[in-house]
Amino acid sequence: MGFPSPAADYTEKPLSLDALCIHKPHATYFMRAGQAYLRAGIQKGATLVVDASVKPFDGSIVIVALGGEFVVKRLRLHPAPALLPLDYAGTPVPIDLDDMDENNATRIFGVMTYCVNDMRTGEFDDTPYGIDG
Repeated sequence: MGFPSPAADYTEKPLSLDALCIHKPHATYFMRAGQAYLRAGIQKGATLVVDASVKPFDGSIVIVALGGEFVVKRLRLHPAPALLPLDYAGTPVPIDLDDMDENNATRIFGVMTYCVNDMRTGEFDDTPYGIDG
């Protein structure tokens, strides 16, 4: 027998990406970023976790069915609803939130809840030449 270990009070549950990222399995999708959006923290090829059950709010990064393909945009609700490019290049696309159904050419598919980047690329390294220069 013996005494229980005092460290047993400090044990944590194993880390699970499924438990962290998937809250509603029936509404969670994984997508691959086709291009980099570095200002939004998304590298090219990143795995995007998208939840179709989450209600988007002003500033949400959303996956939108636009012209027959999925694209990543930032949702702005004020002063008028619009989809903005993540890299701030291009013009906002005005949208009608009351007319977003399966038959519409523009529809919000889901909200990006997590982004998994491959950090081995060094793409976010703000000191690419090392600390010593």
